[in-house]
Amino acid sequence: MSVRVPAPAEAPLPHLERRVLELVAEGHDDQEVAARLGLGAPAHVRYRLARIARRLRLQAVVRPQLVDHAYTHGALAAPAVLQPLLLEARAYGLVRTLVAGRPVNGYARLLGLKPHQARHLLNTTRARLDATSRASMIRRAWQRQILGPTPFAADLAGMYDEGPQPPGARRWVIVPLLSGYRLAGPVDDLRSTRHLDVPDQEAADAAGRFLSGRPGFAPLWITQPSIPGDPVRVCWGRPCSAVRTGPGVARVHPPRQAGLRPTQRA
Repeated sequence: MSVRVPAPAEAPLPHLERRVLELVAEGHDDQEVAARLGLGAPAHVRYRLARIARRLRLQAVVRPQLVDHAYTHGALAAPAVLQPLLLEARAYGLVRTLVAGRPVNGYARLLGLKPHQARHLLNTTRARLDATSRASMIRRAWQRQILGPTPFAADLAGMYDEGPQPPGARRWVIVPLLSGYRLAGPVDDLRSTRHLDVPDQEAADAAGRFLSGRPGFAPLWITQPSIPGDPVRVCWGRPCSAVRTGPGVARVHPPRQAGLRPTQRA
């Protein structure tokens, strides 16, 4: 699993420009930003945003893209993460459209949406993220781990990069682990197995306990890495006859009573 790690900013932002972008990311309009920072007219805010875009080597001033790019490259401190949020496919695609600097209307045409449907999608996604502007949608998406360097964000991207929204995607499960949240999807007709790579045996046991007994997550087993230090793999969905037994494979059985630790055997 590849995780996007913020790189040091090539051109750190001056304090004033950093504060401008922080306030824009929080959802303040130009008038509010100008008043808070003593910039006078809102035009001075737009001027500062244009300077920020040049510093970040972006071709245009697209505010959602500015915010995401600044977080990604360390020009702006990323917000503290909250519990993750699983967006439906169209809303997730809309967020990715915004950070790419592409127009919402173009994305709506790809989906075959009419203008009023596109506005509805934008408004409902903004409300789902509890945001007040397009730029603040990106800040909230980073907070809810839809974007950013977390394992959950990488799982979410992988889920939708498979193609159209997978069958049964609404039954995907958010798995809480000490190392962070992960996203696990049930087996469907298009894929015989799925897996999570987790850092160690403790995380594998926790994931196994959380997933065992759920529809679409059986049979479930844990495979040890062939190279020490590599991730432990939690797998599910292969027919029982295909699960090899041996020192590197441990079957996980659902607990007979809620809260009991599943038994394992090698």
